[in-house]
Order: sequence, then structure tokens, then C-alpha cells
Amino acid sequence: MGKLFWEVLDRTMTGPVMDEQEFEIEFFPGKIAEIVSRHRIEYNSNEPIMSDPDMADAIFQAGIELLVEVGLYCKDTKRIVKFSEEEIKEVIATRKSEVTLGKDRDAVTLKPRAPGDKQHPYTFFSAGPLLTSDLNLFKQYALTSAQEPTCDGLFALPIQGIGDIKLASGTPSETLLTLTEARIMNEVAAWVGRPGIFLGIPMSATTPTALMNAFASGLYNKYNCCMPAQILQDMRINYDRLNLAYYAQLHGIVPWISSCPIMFAYLTGPEQAAVEMIAHTLGMMAFSDGSFAMGMSTTLDARYNIPEVWWCNSAGALAVERNLNVPWITYGGMGEKQGPLTDEAWYSLASVCITACISGMEGMWLVGGHTGLEARWAGEITRAAAGIKVSDGIAIIKKIADKCGTPEQPIPLGELYDLKTLRPKKEFLDHYRKFTRIFQDLGLNYPSWG
Repeated sequence: MGKLFWEVLDRTMTGPVMDEQEFEIEFFPGKIAEIVSRHRIEYNSNEPIMSDPDMADAIFQAGIELLVEVGLYCKDTKRIVKFSEEEIKEVIATRKSEVTLGKDRDAVTLKPRAPGDKQHPYTFFSAGPLLTSDLNLFKQYALTSAQEPTCDGLFALPIQGIGDIKLASGTPSETLLTLTEARIMNEVAAWVGRPGIFLGIPMSATTPTALMNAFASGLYNKYNCCMPAQILQDMRINYDRLNLAYYAQLHGIVPWISSCPIMFAYLTGPEQAAVEMIAHTLGMMAFSDGSFAMGMSTTLDARYNIPEVWWCNSAGALAVERNLNVPWITYGGMGEKQGPLTDEAWYSLASVCITACISGMEGMWLVGGHTGLEARWAGEITRAAAGIKVSDGIAIIKKIADKCGTPEQPIPLGELYDLKTLRPKKEFLDHYRKFTRIFQDLGLNYPSWG
């Protein structure tokens, strides 16, 4: 059990009291603005990727100070959990530098890699369409991803219902949908001959009861799945988070530590988002004792592929690579809007993959669009971009930045794939081949592109 877990629990009952509205509107925004200004952390709109080592160190130190000066707000007791700088530095010093996900020959071990490292970031593909009640369709989507050779693991997308049974959080329907998700994911893994592959987190569950039931069933376990114990937005926790972290530690499950700052709400921009990402991560490590983290950002209007997001994600990753030395992954997709045959979607995929490579990240989750071919290409371009110079990667991103966008052209799976063979149709393959040629011309290559 982590040294600080019981201290955190005690402080949720003894820490300073503050009204939540005061915390979120006055205390937190004021403190983070003060800390970012103190360290002179500034976003440069001419540089979509943050590659300055000194600024990365400043962002990391600012994240420590944010956690120490603000603490974590417990929504259940309206008290603030405070930390000392010495406690946070001990958390940093005691992290593990590797994590193994999956089992036996399907396992992958994530180890710290530097920007430009020839070891590619691992690519964990999305499985399933977004919010469907059609279980057969869900399985077909998942199979298109699982069968790809660049698939290092899978993350299911949430199931919305089963026939007439709709998801209702906190009820038995949530457990039913989560167990159904887990069963299908195990079937998919077995069908492609990879029974030990990593299956992400239980995505159809949000409450502790459904999450714990998923692991109690054995369908999800400490080898193929992580337990979500992530912080709530803007430095907040509740007892659900602590119960999940406690369950994970009791059963040897890797806690899923993730932070997704939302810019242009309480956070004014990528500088504040990057600092909050570090503070979130260290706070979660303090109560969960985890050493594997995911950091990504978005905007209030749910944009995932714009320069401010790339800057924030690369800044957080470089800060961690230089100061925390733990496996760090980011989001490798495009959000809810999809466009499997659009140019802007594929340029956007390339931008996030190249950013991961040149920022020293160890992996990406929900990589690609919803289909296997999009994910295959994202996996290939990630491997092709591993080892390139940071300056060369930035140059490519600058060239394609204006071509990236948020696509909105969903296409039924049956128009992209032969649903009997689960092979991509010609038009889809032609689009894939078009983009391999484009990025070969930009200086990237991958063996299967020859």
C-alpha cells in the first residue's frame, strides 16, 4: 500500500474547509495563474511542439508547486488535502520506470524513451464504434483493429446498451454492459490468437461497483487491464477515486492515472494546462502509488488536433521524461468526430503520432480512428517516425498543420470493409496508400510501404 494513501484519506477529513465554488472560481484559477507567471511559462504560437528542456523543467517545478499550494479538493467533505514539497519529492523519487501490460507472448513492457529514440511508442488501438447498442457491430469494429500487426493493445469504446437495456450509471445495467464489453474483448483477443493482449480499462463503467465487478469476474484482470483511479477535473477527488485506488492496490492491478486538462474554461491556455497535467499526475501517484500515466489535453469545444493541444501534450511529456522517468502515454485519436476517408483526419493522425515520437512518449491510447486500417496506418507512421530528429519532426508538423482538422464524415463500416472477410475495400485501401506516399515524400518510411 502506498505510504501516502492513508494520510490522504485522513486529510480528506481533517484538511482546511473551503466551499467548492470558491475553490473552482477563485482559489484554483488564481493560484495557477500566479505560478505560471512566476516561472514565465509562455506558449509560442509559432512553435506547435514544445521542445525546450529548460521550459520543460520549469513546467514540472510549477506542477509541484501547484499541487503543494493548492492541494486536492475532496468533493465529499469539501476539505483540501494538502501536501508538503518533501512528500511530493519522495513520490517522484520512488516511482518505477517500467510497466508491463498484457501477459506472456502478448505482453509489452513500456520503458522510458527520449525524444528521437529509435524505440517506437507503443500503439494501443480503439476497439468498437462510439456508443453503440449493436454488439455484433461492436465486435466487428474491434476485430478490424485487433487483427492489425501494429496493434500493441486495445481500448474498447463504451457500449451504450444491449437491445432494450440502456446504460444507467450506478445500476445493474452498468455492470451488465461492462461485463459484456469484457466478454467481447476477450473473444476478440482469442479470435486473433492473442489471448494475453492488453485490453485497456473497462470503458463502459464509471462507478466503483461496476468497475470492481469487472475485475471480480476475472474477464478483466491485473494482466490485461488497468483500474481507473484518475483525478476529477481541476485538482478534485472524491471517495470513489480513493476506493478504486485502494482496490487496485489490494489486488495488484496497475492504476490508470490520467489527466485531461480542458483549455479555455478555467484554464486560460496550454501553459496552464501543461502545469495542471503535472500536478494531477503527481497527486494521483501520491494516493494510488502508480507509476504509469496518461496525459492529454483538449479544448472546451472538444478539439484534439490544434497547435495548442500539441504544445501542451508535448510540454507535459517532455517535463515527465526529464523529471519523473515513468512510462507516459497520450491520446492518439481525433475525438468523437470521424472521417476515415478525409484528408484532414489522416493528417491529424500523423501529427499526434509524430508528436509522441519526438516528445519522448512511450505510447498512445485509442490510436487511429474507429477502424483497423486507420489504426494500422497510425501504428506504421509511429514506427516510421521513431528515431527521427526532433527538428525534422517539428518541420513535418509545421508543413501539415494547416491540413489537419476535425473531420465530420462518418461512414458505415460496411462501406469501408467487406464484413464477411473483414478486409478493407479498395477505396479505403487507396486512401491508405495515398497517405503512405505523402509521408514517404516527407521523409518517413516503414517496411510495408515499400
